[in-house]
Amino acid sequence: MKLRYLVSEIKDELDLRDARREKVFLLARGIRRSSTKAVREMHKANFEAAESAIEQAEKKLSELEPGDYSFTLLQEAIQEYAEAVLTMSFLKKREPPSHKELGIPGEWYLLGLADTVGELRRHILDLIRLNRYSEVNHYLDLMDEITHEILTLDYPSAVLNIRRKQDISRNILERTFSDVVRAEKEIEVIRKLEELRY
Repeated sequence: MKLRYLVSEIKDELDLRDARREKVFLLARGIRRSSTKAVREMHKANFEAAESAIEQAEKKLSELEPGDYSFTLLQEAIQEYAEAVLTMSFLKKREPPSHKELGIPGEWYLLGLADTVGELRRHILDLIRLNRYSEVNHYLDLMDEITHEILTLDYPSAVLNIRRKQDISRNILERTFSDVVRAEKEIEVIRKLEELRY
């Protein structure tokens, strides 16, 4: 019967796809690992090491084939890559690249963009700790702009599953505003106390 041949033919295709999935899994793990390392190095101000880690992620990314993007296991890795590249752009005050320039799906780019809000909060807290208050407002305004743009994305989760990240971004922004205001008040109190001493 012809049915055995038809099923066998499909099994051959599935075997090839399964083998490719294994390859994509390894690439995704490499992309994710390098992207995570890049963000970690940025927060230590090791920008050269961060750039190197991003380049490693891009090398793995270049090994992907168009059909690989149908594997959902790739999504989180690409999100983290987008987050790393965009965070680097923001911290170095460069124009951020588009999803087309990065060669990644727009939906995953947006999810990565949403995650940069948390990285910018961490950077702002570092600036406060280092008494570099003159730089804080730039990053606070950037957080506000990103959050505003993220909140304009009103799509069902089947199209763009971003609702949870929108809530998290809004919450992070509000907490950061409060932290900055509190820090500014503390600086003002310290300044007035010093004036009274002299």
